[in-house]
Amino acid sequence: MSKTLRGIIHCHSHHSHDSLVGIGAYLNAARRYDLDFILLTDHDTTAGSRELAEAARRSLPKLQVPVAAEYTTSHGDVIAAFFEGEIAAREIEPFFAEARAKGAFLLLPHPYVGHQETEMLAARCDMVEIVNCRTTPTRNQRAAALAGQLGKRAYVASDAHFAHSLGNAVIEVENKGSLRASLSDGAIRWAEPRLTGQFEYGASQLIAAVKLRDAKRFRVLAQRTLKRLTGR
Repeated sequence: MSKTLRGIIHCHSHHSHDSLVGIGAYLNAARRYDLDFILLTDHDTTAGSRELAEAARRSLPKLQVPVAAEYTTSHGDVIAAFFEGEIAAREIEPFFAEARAKGAFLLLPHPYVGHQETEMLAARCDMVEIVNCRTTPTRNQRAAALAGQLGKRAYVASDAHFAHSLGNAVIEVENKGSLRASLSDGAIRWAEPRLTGQFEYGASQLIAAVKLRDAKRFRVLAQRTLKRLTGR
């Protein structure tokens, strides 16, 4: 049994409204970075993780892919993993109740982006994301301080919406016999993550505008992107 497990947490595929990454790109990344697990966390659906798990079963059986998703709650995004089905509740208290009833393992992504009552959320999650590669260093530092203050287990994440960013934050966790046990209790380490450029964030928002058929949003984002590129 390997002493450590290499993997990535918090990333998106074409099942998210703001990403076009295909499942094949994840299999390629797993081979390139010698990954043992991927927590694929599409927005409000476990479809991506289930599709990747099935693809890995056929062509890369060493790759572990638990059911997972990044859910939009009334208090901001919360990642749930290692459960069956979907979580329907979106108000925060019913969400926590349903997630725990289903035995979900909960992670708080980018704590200081889009959340309300961040300390409460962090206290009730199992892990806290202290580096998000799409978030500013200042917010990441605040997240690290919060995790330290609460004594929470920490991880880093690429929050990748494009294939070339999948390796931006690879972690290694001590193998405790199962992936869930390893994330719950194993020592975790990582190399310095590579932060994502703002252009990529803007591009993912353009993708969202197209997939959601939001013409007004697309025009605003396109004009903003053109302005940045031309300096006008």
